[in-house]
Amino acid sequence: MRSLPIMPCVAKHTHPAQRVLMLIGGFNSVLRMLNYTLHLFIAVALAAASVLIMIQFSHDVVDTFREHILAAGFLHALGTLFIVWVLSALISAEITFMRSGIFHVEVFFEVAMITLLRQLILIPVKGGGETIPQDDLIFYAMISGALLATGIAYFLVARSRLGTDRKAP
Repeated sequence: MRSLPIMPCVAKHTHPAQRVLMLIGGFNSVLRMLNYTLHLFIAVALAAASVLIMIQFSHDVVDTFREHILAAGFLHALGTLFIVWVLSALISAEITFMRSGIFHVEVFFEVAMITLLRQLILIPVKGGGETIPQDDLIFYAMISGALLATGIAYFLVARSRLGTDRKAP
């Protein structure tokens, strides 16, 4: 007696809607695997960028002492450390996402605030320590306003998340 394959029988006797649901389920599995792979790639890229930025920071410190431009060199190196801070925030968010599947929107606000703070520090360095020109003062004020607005948005989002976390059982 010859046995028949199971799948063709199942496929024959399943409702067309069930077959569609099975296809959608398989497609969702493929998308989840692709999403996980992409996040793994992002994590590796962030790690590599962190190593490269730390090397850049080391070069900035060495150049500062070699060229005897301590004030400007210090501020430039501090700007590089702000990039490390951004990468750290992104890596932490990626770890949280990879573990739990949850991405907290506060990370975007953190990154924006760090980037704006970096700009505020580097504007005086750009001028070489001289008086900041009028155009740069306007830009400085705009960056400060953007930082204030981003800080308020961050506060509101973080506060609303605290409220929802407290309500959860």
